[in-house]
Amino acid sequence: MYTDTVTIFNKYKTAQGITWYPTVLHNVDLNTDKGANVAKTGLESADTAKLHLRYVLTDGAITIAGKPYKGPKEWSAQEADKLPTSITFTGGSDFFMRGEYAAVPVNDADSAYKNGFYDYINKTHDDVYLITTVGGPYKLIPHFEIGGK
Repeated sequence: MYTDTVTIFNKYKTAQGITWYPTVLHNVDLNTDKGANVAKTGLESADTAKLHLRYVLTDGAITIAGKPYKGPKEWSAQEADKLPTSITFTGGSDFFMRGEYAAVPVNDADSAYKNGFYDYINKTHDDVYLITTVGGPYKLIPHFEIGGK
């Protein structure tokens, strides 16, 4: 338990386009359930994931992987230069993938991503999940539970 590595991608949209801010998280617990969902629904895209990640509480502030956690509205309201230094979890917008991806911002306008970066990652990597639910922060055992599909 808590031996997996994932990369969370936070989406930031402006008039100039979409930029993705990745954060690599080590020592998380990622549980996937493809087989049971395919059997139940018949859909190959029915795989789901539950990501459990711990946080540290320091002086009342939540920190994950050395970055302060911000709620989705607070995160997107920051100055652009602060975005890569914090983390959030936004259902229906952000996504995560199993493994480590380069921790540098990625712009959808890059010519390598014809239909956008999320589409590119989803087509070229296994275990890519759009965040669907966010549970937490839980206090008794300090963690978040992130659902993905």
